[in-house]
Amino acid sequence: MIRTRTTTLACALLIACAACDDDAAGPAANEALVLEVDGLPALDASTQNAYALWIEADGGVHRAATFNGGAGVTTVPFELPTARPARAFVTLEPSAGDTPSSFVLLGGSFQGARAELRLEGSLTNGQPLEQQPGAHSLFTSSNNVALGYPSYENAGLWLFNIFPSQNAHGTREVKLTPLRAAWTYEGWIVLHHGADDAVWISYGKYRPDEHGLLTSRDNTGSGPFSGDVDFVNGGIEDVPGDEWTTNLFDLPVPGGLTLPLVLDAVDHDGAAVWTHVITVEPSFDESEPLGAERPFIPVYANPIGAGGPQVPRRILPVAGVPVGRIAPSEP
Repeated sequence: MIRTRTTTLACALLIACAACDDDAAGPAANEALVLEVDGLPALDASTQNAYALWIEADGGVHRAATFNGGAGVTTVPFELPTARPARAFVTLEPSAGDTPSSFVLLGGSFQGARAELRLEGSLTNGQPLEQQPGAHSLFTSSNNVALGYPSYENAGLWLFNIFPSQNAHGTREVKLTPLRAAWTYEGWIVLHHGADDAVWISYGKYRPDEHGLLTSRDNTGSGPFSGDVDFVNGGIEDVPGDEWTTNLFDLPVPGGLTLPLVLDAVDHDGAAVWTHVITVEPSFDESEPLGAERPFIPVYANPIGAGGPQVPRRILPVAGVPVGRIAPSEP
């Protein structure tokens, strides 16, 4: 009797281990799976860009699908191009090809036939996005010599806190997680953010230093509407930001707005008219012409609102950054 029970138990363990081996082996080639991506924006058809899903297995990389994004969840059915997948990742592809670009957006390892895809380790070197980046201030420097201080201080936005101790990291500068070389941050002021008539105005692209601090100016310096003749190199600030006080170069003002801008304006209910936004952008957009910039993936946003230039505005993480998941296709 004891021998029979022992034999029965051994058989059960062998069957269970065989099932474990099947799970460890993962799905077979050509198995039907589904990618669901939430939060990747729709791509402008005129750019000829596309998102691509890639599967890593046994040292090789295989394109599994090409798709566009959009509002809400994008569902992408595909057949697994190889057995025993190890990892999946999503790229932004400037052109079609059999080799993935360096613009990796989401990635994650397979557990059986499933995978969770995240920004961390894709846009970044494994670090999460900074959750307490600090604060920005309203300030203008380009006209203080001629007009004195204060002079339209609410027409400029700069990434520093006039009260450094209020920042969690204890310095005046904003702190952001360093991105991989393929990506850069870009700052924006947005009028009626979220509405169909929203006006997005870029104040330049920038990257943090090795400590994550924004200790250098952005690629537009003090900005083309600051009144600085050499706005890229002129000005006194050594952090990202712009000013919108005067149209020295007779450029089209975004949205047909009148200068100087009033960034701390509120509506009749007291709600902020302007929002500050930080996005992640592909590095190939660093050469975008002034006024032709387009936002890609917002990662931080805060209403500017009332309070005057002397009140730092805390920069807040965006709740819905892109995520993805892969699972077996339902029959």
